[in-house]
Amino acid sequence: MRQLGLPIPPIILDYATIAKNNSLYNTLSVFDVYIADLVLQGLLKAYENKVDGQQAVAEQKAKTIYSALEAHPQVYEIVPHASARSRMNICFRILAPKAEADFLSGATAIGLQGLKGHRSVGGIRASNYNSVSVASAEKLASYLGAFATSA
Repeated sequence: MRQLGLPIPPIILDYATIAKNNSLYNTLSVFDVYIADLVLQGLLKAYENKVDGQQAVAEQKAKTIYSALEAHPQVYEIVPHASARSRMNICFRILAPKAEADFLSGATAIGLQGLKGHRSVGGIRASNYNSVSVASAEKLASYLGAFATSA
């Protein structure tokens, strides 16, 4: 194609790449597709109103967590401005120096996992994805209150 002066197609359409990879260059992993199917089927069963139902639950969970944070402004600082807050990734800081490690170890002890923020930014990041249950969001909100009163 280069010799003919034709535009170079995306790599996925390059016959040499396809031949070199035994036609498997763009084949999806069957296991990954199977797991994605299971997750999607579970979400479709869990939410009667499909996307609208998922959105309503996501907003409810986010409101529960943000309310717990806002109830203790002397302990927690919500990182983004209220107009830019995410329902899915709730980022905040603990104002007391060195209290973040205590918060994270206490959270881990009661089964709240993956709350540590990005390694270059720090802070706390609660991921509130669709697969996170309302009960888990309530558990985090309860822990936020308990930690704030013990701090």
